[in-house]
Amino acid sequence: MIAEILCVGTELLMGQVLNTNAQFLSRRLSALGITQQHQTVVGDNAQRLEDAYRLALSRADIVITSGGLGPTVDDITKRVAAKVAGKELVLFPEAEKMVRTRFQQYHRNMTLNNLSQAMFTADSTLLMNPNGTAPGAIVPMGGGKVVIHLPGPPCELEPMFTASVEPYLMARSGRALVSRYVRIFGMGESEVDTRLRDLENGENPTLSPYCSLGEVQLRATASADTAEKALALLTPLLAEVKARLGNVVYAIEETDGGSLAKTAIETLRARNMTCATCESLTGGKVVAALVDIPGASAVVRAGLVTYQTDTKTILADVPAEVIERFGVVSVETACAMAEGTRKRLGVDIAVSTTGVAGPDGGTEDCPVGTVCVGVSTADGTSAVRLALSGNRERIRTLAMKHALHTLIEKAR
Repeated sequence: MIAEILCVGTELLMGQVLNTNAQFLSRRLSALGITQQHQTVVGDNAQRLEDAYRLALSRADIVITSGGLGPTVDDITKRVAAKVAGKELVLFPEAEKMVRTRFQQYHRNMTLNNLSQAMFTADSTLLMNPNGTAPGAIVPMGGGKVVIHLPGPPCELEPMFTASVEPYLMARSGRALVSRYVRIFGMGESEVDTRLRDLENGENPTLSPYCSLGEVQLRATASADTAEKALALLTPLLAEVKARLGNVVYAIEETDGGSLAKTAIETLRARNMTCATCESLTGGKVVAALVDIPGASAVVRAGLVTYQTDTKTILADVPAEVIERFGVVSVETACAMAEGTRKRLGVDIAVSTTGVAGPDGGTEDCPVGTVCVGVSTADGTSAVRLALSGNRERIRTLAMKHALHTLIEKAR
């Protein structure tokens, strides 16, 4: 089964809006084991959209569209698809009721042109939208092929896909698909690939890597007649991956979307530990990442930002003589920041960051990219010195991730 993503909107084509829908859909389709060979972005032009539909349907079984389901004249996605299918759009009473209900909930008057949002070809299967005014639909196009219309806003598209489209695609495939996501920090993509290359060549289960800044994620997917059989295929593969990579694997999860911060919060909660941060070059990025995670209030006590040198002494009780002797960017200062924060705030564990983010401020002994990350518990305090590369934001983000990973490792 082959799927193709067709995103509609001149704002996407011109780069005015970031196309996060394509990324989300691609990742979810891959997790379902559905092949993708092409993606297309088309502006709000009826003829070009018709051409794109016909081309996509010539090479894919399923075409998933995003955007263009609204009431304005440039919302042409459904109308052009109906033309390609040789069908007319008709009003669906249940969709009309949903649209009217949404406007009442939003305390807005509904103009008549909004009824176009409730119109689809008569043989369509509606996908109700609890988060907006535009329903989606699964539209038969002949020859067993379908177009799946999804709204453009990600906050509407993503829950609709998860709740309605994924079950449809799984039922259509006739196979049970099970995926696990292996999250890695502290080893580059090339090294991961070298260690796992033979496993990545497997057909069932499959192992696919993709990377983000400082991290590598592996998606392991197996298919079988039942979910239990698929999981049985995955289990030895996951064990082998963990054996080959070791402690750089910080999480193996059932769903995509995990993070170092999420794992840190889960680890701290499982251990009934409280934490705090003391940050210099990261400027609050570590604690911000932690409190972005639901449930963080159970474990995160506070975050100190000690950006200027004297504030490290004022807020975190770092001895002035430590800074004077070893320098602001040193493992000794990082240790003192973490230990002082832990003791002053009465938490079980504290992490610290200090470094040179650049582009200025580096020296021969302490060049731009030098970062020290400290951690302190009742069992002891330690710090590491890192040599990071890149621009200012990249260095700060990598420093944040190192601090989160240190928090995970020390809390376990």
